[in-house]
Amino acid sequence: MRYVDITTVYEQLGPSLSRCLPGFHAITGCDYNPAFFKKGKQRPFNILKKNEEYQKAFMKFGDRDLFCDLEIQENVFNVIQKFICEVYNLTGITNVDAARLQQFIDNYMVYDVNEEFNRENVKSFDASNLPPCKSELLQQFCRANYITGLWINSYKKELRIFNPENNGWTLEDNHYHFNWFNGDQLPGFVSESLQEESEEDTKDDDNDNEYIQHQHCIDDELSNFNDEDNED
Repeated sequence: MRYVDITTVYEQLGPSLSRCLPGFHAITGCDYNPAFFKKGKQRPFNILKKNEEYQKAFMKFGDRDLFCDLEIQENVFNVIQKFICEVYNLTGITNVDAARLQQFIDNYMVYDVNEEFNRENVKSFDASNLPPCKSELLQQFCRANYITGLWINSYKKELRIFNPENNGWTLEDNHYHFNWFNGDQLPGFVSESLQEESEEDTKDDDNDNEYIQHQHCIDDELSNFNDEDNED
């Protein structure tokens, strides 16, 4: 069994960082919230220690105002977006959707108009390396806020807190599931483009199948013709 002297930890971290820890731990990955792919805790925590703005935002986690006041929620969420961008080495960007685009451009942009675009690189691209999109991060943020609210009020005899619904979870068949994001998974023009490609691929497959069937028929007829000649 391991004992941790919380008083000593508090004295070393100070009141600000100590108050940040529940929210920080909840949003960067805990038992009830997924972690950011290959980001761990050390680097995000080092970033947090050096930035007072991030600390003030994480100190709001679990507060009633962050559940009820949409303006406060939006302001804190915008700071968290900036923090996540920095975790992904995209400093100077404050919007995770813009960060995703920038990271993709940095890796796959063609700089010479005469340069052939390497489609194989895109096929092997792992989207897990990108920051979460804004809609997905918002649900992660809501779950982290809810989880932090439970933790910081756990000493109370009666726990009064909001329902998990609309805080990053959905209730289906008496079981809670992650609400990963709201809205469409892809922009409309991308979905339409993929559907058109799929339809074209299906037509090509149908044409190939018709050709193969026709070829089999010809082979069968030739085989029958050769058999008749052999009988004669």
